[in-house]
Amino acid sequence: MNNFRSVLAASLLVFSVAGPAFAQQQSLPPYMTTDNNMRSSKIIGMAVYNEKGEKIGVLDDIMLPTMGGEVTAVLSVGGFLGIGEKMIKVPLSHVHFMAGKPMMEGDKTALMAMPTYSYYGGAR
Repeated sequence: MNNFRSVLAASLLVFSVAGPAFAQQQSLPPYMTTDNNMRSSKIIGMAVYNEKGEKIGVLDDIMLPTMGGEVTAVLSVGGFLGIGEKMIKVPLSHVHFMAGKPMMEGDKTALMAMPTYSYYGGAR
């Protein structure tokens, strides 16, 4: 009986310590890793919203500079069902993540006024 109580007490101790760590891992957004990194493969394709909660674009790609410099994001803005949309390039630091969603200041009109970005060779 004492052996059963010892095992039960040890099990409860393990679950009380491991429970909060397990809960933290469960509550991470799908693009976050447990060591606080973001997975680009999980954020590409996410809708981007402004401070008013309006969808202003979609993350199309993340560009890593080969010669140093700032990481940039390519956003698809405007259009409907792929018609009338254009690509723009902004510093990734302008995109902030709040409540699991990419957020950026501005509205569709301001983003549509930005210069169009085209991938090398026009490939998408």
